[in-house]
Amino acid sequence: TYNMAVDGMRSFDIYQPLDDKERIEVLTGAAGFLYGVTSPAGMVNFITKRPGAEPLRVATVGLQDEQLYGQLDLGGPLPGRTDLAYRVNLAYADAGDLGAEHQSQARFLASGALDWHLGPDTVLALEAARSRRKLDYAQALFMTSAALGIPDAPDASKNWGAPYTGATDTTTRLGAALDSRLNEVFKLRAKLRYSDIGRSYFLNRQVWQNADLDYKWRVDSQSFFHTVVKQAALFLDADLATGPLRHMVTAGLTRDDYDSGNNGYRGTTYATVYPGNLYGEPSYPAYSLPPAGTSAAQETVYSTFLLADRIALGEHWAVMLGGSRARVDDEYTSRSAAGVETVRRYDEGRFTPAASLSYTPVPVLTAYAAYTESLQQGFTAGSTAANAGEVFAPYVGKQKEVGAKASLAGLNLAVAWFRIDQANQYVDPATNVASQDGRAVHQGWEFTATGKATERLTLTGGFTVLDAEIDKAAANVGKTPQGVPERMARLYAEYDLPGLPGLTLTGGVSYTGKVPWDAANTLYVDAVTVYDAGLRYRTRTAGHDTTWRLNVANLTGEDYWTTRSGILYLGAPRTLSLSASLAF
Repeated sequence: TYNMAVDGMRSFDIYQPLDDKERIEVLTGAAGFLYGVTSPAGMVNFITKRPGAEPLRVATVGLQDEQLYGQLDLGGPLPGRTDLAYRVNLAYADAGDLGAEHQSQARFLASGALDWHLGPDTVLALEAARSRRKLDYAQALFMTSAALGIPDAPDASKNWGAPYTGATDTTTRLGAALDSRLNEVFKLRAKLRYSDIGRSYFLNRQVWQNADLDYKWRVDSQSFFHTVVKQAALFLDADLATGPLRHMVTAGLTRDDYDSGNNGYRGTTYATVYPGNLYGEPSYPAYSLPPAGTSAAQETVYSTFLLADRIALGEHWAVMLGGSRARVDDEYTSRSAAGVETVRRYDEGRFTPAASLSYTPVPVLTAYAAYTESLQQGFTAGSTAANAGEVFAPYVGKQKEVGAKASLAGLNLAVAWFRIDQANQYVDPATNVASQDGRAVHQGWEFTATGKATERLTLTGGFTVLDAEIDKAAANVGKTPQGVPERMARLYAEYDLPGLPGLTLTGGVSYTGKVPWDAANTLYVDAVTVYDAGLRYRTRTAGHDTTWRLNVANLTGEDYWTTRSGILYLGAPRTLSLSASLAF
């Protein structure tokens, strides 16, 4: 299931550039059910930069590791027009080394937005964007076994890949949105979007063979394929009263047409065992295209009708009652290397409810309880799995949440208990078979804090304490779901240094607890703590506002593993970034 959105419409992008994004919203529980076919836990919504009422001209240049980049952000009303405003973002980064040695990620972005005020209560918003990222000399992935265990992570700044590995991602997006207040009661919102998403890759894995960590070389290759997504959404909002009750009613229809085809996956593990091992000098075969592989195409239509009513019960109580009728119509066509074609299809629909109750005894404190169900698309085994192309049935995920939110002297605090119950999905590292079996239950506590703790100190962070386990499955009942950490904490801080106007100390710390490498929990990736630190200096240069930024990610140079689907990934090495922005 895709649990990301851009400007309120679900996103299927493989690569999401941030240069044209204003902020990121996390819509949890009942707030996320408006997206239909998604996780009951909610959505991550990327908000793009939109035109403003004042002229904007900002140029940024920077250096990240050995990569040079630049960005131009322009916007404001069109000359001589009060009804038209624009926003343009251009960004480019060269192919300099970024992260591991010799690895580069050249990228560019061109995006534009136009707001046309057709009347005092009607806005037509247009958007267009084109982005491309080219990863060269990709860092290797790593494969172990229960017998070999998980060794200490090697030097993450060293590239264990091969010069011919990499990936290319492109996205073209066109969209239009109409927002119109029809009268004092009704408001109409309509959106259309077209996306063309392309990807190709040639990646490698070290497959360890013995206790000395000698390895065989595995290559996974996907020729260029592209996905076309056509989306539409129509919502009607009503703000009305019935006696003492105040209603905010929303009725909506959404439709996402997803059509993805590819030109063939190829993968092979070479027979040669390279004695260089994990800590020696990497060795790899000369470039050659793997043997003929498989190809696949997938056509999916997600459609949703939803209705919700948010009711104010006096000054202190509010209730939200809603439901959606969601449907997934999916057809997956796979073709083996021998040319044998297999078609798998399902068309499933469900009604799923959502409800919440909130109590606000004083303006700065709200307590709430929420229950959400959501239809989710079944798991499709990836091209690298032994059962590539196997399609699993859709399922209903459920979430319960109880919490409280408070605002204290500029600091926004939130605490919540939650329970998420959804299908258990995993890949067995021993057999490389992807499965959807039983339920994965995640329950625990989450605390967040955002805002100004003091006049000079700004904080954003929180922690999660999770009790996650597999239930109602044929195997691994009571185990922690594969790849799920049960302890996480993040804190980012900014401190305005006294006596030094414009100078701000920035920094953060990120903690991830141990993570099970496999569904049976035979091995765990160790917990890791990563620190960041930086400085920001705002001043006037030749009469223009200027901002300088210095940041060091992974300040202590920690070498660590992360894991997903039984694959080990090296964490990002220490990286230095320096940039300057000038408003002109």
